[in-house]
Amino acid sequence: MSRAPHSKAPLALPARPVSFDTLYEEHAEDVYVWAMRYAAGRSGWAEDVAHDVFLKAWEHQAWLREEDVRGWLFRVTQNVAFSALRREKTFRQRIAELLFPVHPAETESTPEAALVRREALRSATATLDRLPGQERVVMTLKLLDDLSQREIAQLLSLSEGYVSKLISRAQGRLTAWGWKVDDGSP
Repeated sequence: MSRAPHSKAPLALPARPVSFDTLYEEHAEDVYVWAMRYAAGRSGWAEDVAHDVFLKAWEHQAWLREEDVRGWLFRVTQNVAFSALRREKTFRQRIAELLFPVHPAETESTPEAALVRREALRSATATLDRLPGQERVVMTLKLLDDLSQREIAQLLSLSEGYVSKLISRAQGRLTAWGWKVDDGSP
């Protein structure tokens, strides 16, 4: 049988569903490593995040496809980790405010300098959390995971132009909120 002359491209093979066992075997270590980036050295916390990610994978396995599962797992890991950090931060912040009211520093010392750094980090994290969803994810991938725009676009299945637009918007917001954002250009 010959091909019709008006047919220009061969038909694409249908995307193959993912077996949950295969998904877990092939990606469990990656998900754990990604979770550890946010865990501050707490392996149990990273294991909990990885567990929650694979629960979500189990719930969504009917529509997951081999071709896009790695990016999906990365996004879910990041979202689960950020949610856990936000819950943890809120709890710790309430406890700290009750037990240790903030007093002005009297002298410069190493512990105080550490506190200043920690507060700056908290402030930066809170500022990133204020960004709209896609902008927050893209900026977090850029700033915390040090991914290029191309890598972010591939990971999130977005065009590089759209990623660039999201980064630009996020940088504008962060600048308006008083943060200097290094765009990484020479």
